[in-house]
Amino acid sequence: MRMDKNKIHYCPVGLIQRQFGIYVTGAGMEETKPGEPYPHAYHSSDYYFTWRKGRALTDWEYQILYIRNGEGEIEFERGKSIAIGAGSVIILHPNEWHRYRPNPKTGWSEAYIGIGGNFLERIFAKPFFSGPPTIIHVQPNGKFDKDIVELVKEIQTTSAEQPYAIALKTMQLVVSLFMEHPNQTRRTSYNVAIRRANLFIAHHLGEVVDFEALAKQCGMGYTLFRKRFREYNGMSPLEYQIALRIRRAMRLLESTDLPIAQIADETGFESHAYFSRLFHARVGSSPIQFRLAHAN
Repeated sequence: MRMDKNKIHYCPVGLIQRQFGIYVTGAGMEETKPGEPYPHAYHSSDYYFTWRKGRALTDWEYQILYIRNGEGEIEFERGKSIAIGAGSVIILHPNEWHRYRPNPKTGWSEAYIGIGGNFLERIFAKPFFSGPPTIIHVQPNGKFDKDIVELVKEIQTTSAEQPYAIALKTMQLVVSLFMEHPNQTRRTSYNVAIRRANLFIAHHLGEVVDFEALAKQCGMGYTLFRKRFREYNGMSPLEYQIALRIRRAMRLLESTDLPIAQIADETGFESHAYFSRLFHARVGSSPIQFRLAHAN
């Protein structure tokens, strides 16, 4: 099937699709030649805008806008122009006023996908993506370019028959975009190191862990290690270790008849009394009470 270079496809969304958590509302690709009026007049009234008025998406819709070539500008506040061009990906958020246009001297080519769903509220929020406004720069004519063009074409041809598959493929595109985001690429090496630290702690629950030595193994000083660890896990290394030990103790209390003193020792607690006190503080019951409550 031949695809019009300026074809736009809107996707009606039913209740069941909304309950799925992510859905596609539309997709399109457009080419604006130098000097050509913009935006094009064939857009739905829900999406059409003028430079003078701008627009805001509804309170449940996001849009991925990708500039394939050319250059132009976007504003999220009147008079505060941000230059965009080939390789710019803009995540437009619900209720976020904006306006954009190509440079009349160059024109541009764009691709876009509208998406909605409560799952996206978490994905497009910090710390995964900065903003709003959210602007990411990818390699022009690279993998993202190929992926979004193929996905737009697929949405235009199969969205009615395969709405859930299309939604999941769009989520894959979002994940690839997340990996390109400066917040992610800047922290990738730290995150890998922290994941290795997590595994080390988990595999040595019954042992005393020297966190300063572990930080050194991860290529960081202890202060930086502790900061990055808390950013990644939401707790300090010691708190993380204790949480894993308590979780392991809960499983042993549920699934074995081991004496509580032995469970305390196997999970790395220095004494039966300390284990019982900490277990009660974290779980809300003593180890004996927990075992009785979960007895088969």
